[in-house]
Amino acid sequence: MGVQIEKMHSYFEFKKGKKLVEQPRQVLALAIQAIKPIIDSGLPSNISHLILATTCPDMLSPSLGQLLKEEYIDLFSDCHSIDIVQGCAGGVSAMILASQLSKLNKSSVIVVQADAANKATSSSKRIHKIFGNGAFSCLISYDDSVKDMIYSKSKQYKGLAEVVTVKLGHDADEIIMNKKTNILKDPRKYLGLSMDNSQAIKLFRNAEEFYLEFVKESMSPDVMILHQVNPLIIRHLKSVFSKYNLEFVDVSELTGNCGAASVGIALDKVKHTIQGKKVLLCSFGTGGVITAGLWQN
Repeated sequence: MGVQIEKMHSYFEFKKGKKLVEQPRQVLALAIQAIKPIIDSGLPSNISHLILATTCPDMLSPSLGQLLKEEYIDLFSDCHSIDIVQGCAGGVSAMILASQLSKLNKSSVIVVQADAANKATSSSKRIHKIFGNGAFSCLISYDDSVKDMIYSKSKQYKGLAEVVTVKLGHDADEIIMNKKTNILKDPRKYLGLSMDNSQAIKLFRNAEEFYLEFVKESMSPDVMILHQVNPLIIRHLKSVFSKYNLEFVDVSELTGNCGAASVGIALDKVKHTIQGKKVLLCSFGTGGVITAGLWQN
């Protein structure tokens, strides 16, 4: 007995050199874009959980999960809602947790990953151009076939916790007071999403070691889908993993980095070519964390 990932749908906005449209509650709107086609296709009656993953929610409270449940209150009022705010690393964490809960409860679980990552960054920073806005949703269901989540692993690397930061929290008042003459001109420069390149490089250098530990503890995948950081880093990682017998997925030029939704969007893009294959989903970034799961598709 296992679980299967089904009814995948994704949505993204990424236009090189063009400013994307911004709106209030944009993360919620992105989440709705991803989950609506799944709802419209018909849902099973045994949905136990709704799991949300994001980096920069529209607001801290009510949570993205609570806002989405209110939008579809007739469908989800009785199911448990879990919000994962772990940045880019949280996308795969949501898929792993959903698989575990589905198997434990012999139920179906809906996963939604959504990030307005482009909106979260200041246009004055170089990283702004690599980010898109996007969302992914899927249904993970208890199944009596050979499909299943085979193994999962997560590892946090010391000294890299602030590789990606979003400063807008309870401690933001100190930043606002210290930068009060400039912050009104560009609040996202000081409070929005930022990436420390030196920490990022150190984290990426651990990717192959993490992979080797993972396959030693489980088995080798047929397909590898990594967090779509940016085209330069993905090309580098593709060369690193070229020595292994696997299909490496790269859609970074097409979708941009959509934060917690990037791995899900990439999975949706190749879903018709991975039937019967072992698929490794791996997200990394915020918190200095690498998290991966292996599914028999």
